[in-house]
Amino acid sequence: MRTLQKEQHPTGAVVREAHGHVQHLSYWPIALGLSCGFIPFGIVMYSRGIKIGLLLLAVGAVLTLGSMIGWAVSLLREKLTPEQSAQGDLWLRLGLKLFLVSETAIFGAFFAHYYYSRMHQAVWPPEGAPHLATSLPAIATLILMISSATVNRAHHLLQHGKNLASRRWVVLTIVLGVVFLTIQGYEWGFLKAFDEFTFNEGVYGTLFYIMTGFHGLHVATGLLLLLLVYIRLTLGHFTPQRHFAFLAASWYWHFVDVIWIFLFGTIYLL
Repeated sequence: MRTLQKEQHPTGAVVREAHGHVQHLSYWPIALGLSCGFIPFGIVMYSRGIKIGLLLLAVGAVLTLGSMIGWAVSLLREKLTPEQSAQGDLWLRLGLKLFLVSETAIFGAFFAHYYYSRMHQAVWPPEGAPHLATSLPAIATLILMISSATVNRAHHLLQHGKNLASRRWVVLTIVLGVVFLTIQGYEWGFLKAFDEFTFNEGVYGTLFYIMTGFHGLHVATGLLLLLLVYIRLTLGHFTPQRHFAFLAASWYWHFVDVIWIFLFGTIYLL
């Protein structure tokens, strides 16, 4: 039986080799998980009028961003091993699928709360709530759907060994994602400035900002992942056979797109 070997990686992660598969054990995922925990506590406390909630939200956002950057830097510094086994990739894909299932459950809870609140209201949207225009969100939806096609194109090009073309399509996807967030930010600003529609405007306002804002946070995370993919493409980290990080980013981006289609239909159309 082959013995388990450990050594200290230059990035601070422990490298473990067993059964021919190299694993890079990092503490950054733990730091990221703990940092994200501040965000929901901050949102709940702030929604109840507790001022320290805003501080917790800001601290959670900063720590989360810092953990993501730290994790990304550690990935960029790793000495990748293209010889990693196919079995290792299968486990990584399974882990990614389970992660997306957990994310679906979180959004599912938001949708359940939304429809439950709607069923128990005589009028929806409630009296005094602004009428949400659908034209601009529809354009944003189209942009996000196009971005899903562009990231799929980028992945296809990498699988055929066309690194430069793949990078260009990744950049296009990032630009489309930024445009989407810009449109969402403009809509938020318009609703607050002209309709005085804020987070504290009853259950409708709270659900609108939490659901669209939580999705916007996922879009921003997806953009960071795509930026990391672009950097690693430039550094030559990916090959047509070994590019799990690219695959993970594309799956995550498709997930974000599908969730928005349901959000658009629920909030703006129904």
